Amino acid sequence: MVSQAGLIPGRPVFTETAALPQVRSKPEAQRRTYGVLVGRIHQGQENPDGSSPHYEIWVKADKDYRIAVNVQSVDHSEVVAYYDPKYVAPSASKLDLAALSVSQPGFVPIATGPQGSGIDYLRDRLFPLDAMAPIPADGQGITLSNLLDSQIQRAIAGQTAVVIAFGEFFQDSGSDQTFGFSPEYGVHDIHMMQGNSGAFANDNRINGDGALFIRFGNDETMALFVRFGTQSTDTDNTGNPAHQAS
Repeated sequence: MVSQAGLIPGRPVFTETAALPQVRSKPEAQRRTYGVLVGRIHQGQENPDGSSPHYEIWVKADKDYRIAVNVQSVDHSEVVAYYDPKYVAPSASKLDLAALSVSQPGFVPIATGPQGSGIDYLRDRLFPLDAMAPIPADGQGITLSNLLDSQIQRAIAGQTAVVIAFGEFFQDSGSDQTFGFSPEYGVHDIHMMQGNSGAFANDNRINGDGALFIRFGNDETMALFVRFGTQSTDTDNTGNPAHQAS
């Protein structure tokens, strides 16, 4: 395992391991509600049965939530990420992490689309898009799982860190499948939500991408931005690929 101190802020980290494929699935006919969750981290772990391609984070806010972060896959769709343990949002950006970190804990819906105010990987210039690179989900060396785990454990130990997750809200009946709290609330789709073709084309939109931030003391912020290699980085004002094959 590579220590956190050995990472270069703002530079994507990866090994020569093959690029990640990614399981991509969503409940049929699910009503989609995009927004931002703010809260404190209570626990974090990879899915215990080893079959889910997510790192799970238990968040305490106005209620219990689970954040599901994609970390690995099996369907041959490449996953790339931009990870920055010392992230600073552009000063002119609509992403105000300082204000969010002191806002009321809980989930707040955000409008998407041309008039929406959600974050957008391709239009907001939140990070250098061409610096996204494959990060292995697991194995030897630097992996997405151990990068997340080190930051999660640090946040738990410090007790004052705030997690900020942009993504899709979900609510299911019964107890949470990972942490057991009830009822089950959470946020998933912590990745880019535009440029899709085929089965996931109906996910497309602008101003509605997912991302994960952990805000520590002294304004120190970890940021994780994730997208799929099959997603176009040139999209129209509906989030569809700008140059689709005829």
